[in-house]
Amino acid sequence: MATRPRNLNNTYVAPRHPHLKPIIICGVIMALAARREVISPGSPLYDYVLSRSGNAIKAATWIQNGLFYFLFGAHAIETAMFTRRLNDHGVSVFSLAWLKWMATCFVGGKFCFEHFDRLVGKAA
Repeated sequence: MATRPRNLNNTYVAPRHPHLKPIIICGVIMALAARREVISPGSPLYDYVLSRSGNAIKAATWIQNGLFYFLFGAHAIETAMFTRRLNDHGVSVFSLAWLKWMATCFVGGKFCFEHFDRLVGKAA
């Protein structure tokens, strides 16, 4: 017999261990991938590592662009998919709880899904 999904009644529960750390790491990587200054002249990474080789700066630019498009694209798709789960568990669209869940999902991706599933009691 299937159990009814837990109704969150427009509440947000912030991630804790073990999901908080990976969500923060995702956010830091997304922030670094979005900032060209990380690999530009004057940055420690450029001055001490990338300036030694022309190929290194090309590779770093390619990696940064790849990370940016992959992370932001994948997380945008995951966030769109997550709206269905929120609706199924009693979180109204555009409520404050919904906005917090959306922000957490955009930054944390699959780790937010895992946190949410654990919170509502869904078996993994």
